[in-house]
Amino acid sequence: MMSFPSQLPPSPMARAMRLAAVLTALAMLTASVLGIAYALKPFAEPEAEAGFPAGSVLRPAAASAEGTGLGATYGNGKIPLDELVRIGPGRYLASEAAAAFTELAVGLRRAGHEVQVNSAYRSLADQEGLIKRYGLLSEGGTAAAVGTSEHGLGISVDMTLSGEALRWMESHAARHGFGSTVAGEPWHWTYVGAR
Repeated sequence: MMSFPSQLPPSPMARAMRLAAVLTALAMLTASVLGIAYALKPFAEPEAEAGFPAGSVLRPAAASAEGTGLGATYGNGKIPLDELVRIGPGRYLASEAAAAFTELAVGLRRAGHEVQVNSAYRSLADQEGLIKRYGLLSEGGTAAAVGTSEHGLGISVDMTLSGEALRWMESHAARHGFGSTVAGEPWHWTYVGAR
């Protein structure tokens, strides 16, 4: 009588491959379940966005020109994050600038504009990375030299602004202490103090 391959007992190699396939599938299923559980896990600290504090991320405002004071104390791009205030996920400013920015963001939202901060405080390493990507401002690029950026003082934000939002900023930002301090960069706004 003739035997077909499907009727023969599996070889040890075939058994090992089936076992490896089953174990791989179980590992992938476990990783997927753990990934979903992690994604659904609530954060210990709420991710507040500027203008909508979740349990208020702001500390009381300190002395004027605090950003430059922190820069003088620690150095441009060397300010410890625990000396700054979080204005959104991964975005920090000096406390006085953060308080003013929160008020500015509330005004922007009330006027119907989205508030999207792309950059705030930058460390020296962050600034070096931008120089590599965009080139030095003095050489035709868009990044300030390491240790000279207003971002390194914790007083500047870069924002995505629609045309209408930019016009609102040009008309209202000064009331909140912010000014456009870099020519040709309508996205860059720096806390210059209340006027």
